[in-house]
Amino acid sequence: MEVAFEFADAAEVLAGLGPYVCVASATGWTTSGLADAAPPPVQLLGADSLEEIELDRLLEVVGDAPTIVGAGGGLAVDAAKYLALRTGRPLVLVPTALSCLAPFTVEVARRVRRQHVWVGDIAGRVVIDLQRLGAAPAALNRAGAAEVVATMTATWDWRLADARDKGLPFSPVVGELGQRSRALLGEAAADIAAGSRDGLVVLAELLGGLGAASARSSHRRLVDGSEHTFVQAYEHRLGRPSSYGGFLGVGTVAMATLQRWYGVSAGGPIDPGEAVDLLTRCRVAANPNQLGLDEGTFRGLLRHAVRFHVGEFLPWSVLNEADLNWSAAEEMWRMCWRVPVLREG
Repeated sequence: MEVAFEFADAAEVLAGLGPYVCVASATGWTTSGLADAAPPPVQLLGADSLEEIELDRLLEVVGDAPTIVGAGGGLAVDAAKYLALRTGRPLVLVPTALSCLAPFTVEVARRVRRQHVWVGDIAGRVVIDLQRLGAAPAALNRAGAAEVVATMTATWDWRLADARDKGLPFSPVVGELGQRSRALLGEAAADIAAGSRDGLVVLAELLGGLGAASARSSHRRLVDGSEHTFVQAYEHRLGRPSSYGGFLGVGTVAMATLQRWYGVSAGGPIDPGEAVDLLTRCRVAANPNQLGLDEGTFRGLLRHAVRFHVGEFLPWSVLNEADLNWSAAEEMWRMCWRVPVLREG
């Protein structure tokens, strides 16, 4: 089961669906311009969160339209995936920004008391409308580059787990895909930073390739490691972050620094400077100050990330072994500040 995505005019695709129900976040359906260009849905549902109670509320009120459409960012996409899985209806996704990996993955999750609970897999039709994406704030599209950068720390954790016989065997072929994706991201960094059409195409293809590789592998170790645990710990303790991609960038730089600090050969060599360089050249807003993240909160999140990781029995990573002492946290914080504060315009 893999996601099939296509470059097409979203309004034309929606016009050919017949009756459909649209799930949108507060900024998804309206700011995309689809409300004016596409046939209106039979029913428009607003998704406020992925909490169990909210998703069950949507499930209770969803009508009888034969197709579920998710239009917007990661929140709308994930809510639509959940409804389609639970109702068994066809799924069409129209991301209005390339801000995360969600449109390109088959996994469906909900949050129970702010903790992710995986509930199944579904593969929908994903429509990449370059004109609509180009109308989104450039910072939202650039944020998706953080998902590609995150493969660096995710694969390090995977190699460590394999060496400890604590999980799935490491696949050099899949790991090479992550490395190649980061290289291609670096080559296209100027276009992605500029928000150009070429940059959007490359970023969509990279995210689609990572999603397909995860689906073929039947696990997320290529794309999901201790860096995502950092973001999950934030969500669990403080709620929805202001920028998912930005906090994922911080988590990647921090965990790459911890992995280098730990210095275990089983995980392989890693350079957090590579993550800083890619985030900087793609203009991902991942500076702690820009995200409103102070040092005290950062240190608290690191401690909570360890507790959350162990308590939720997440796949083995550097958080299971490294001594996250004051000196290590100081080095992680210092490295995160190498990502510059970005100014638009």
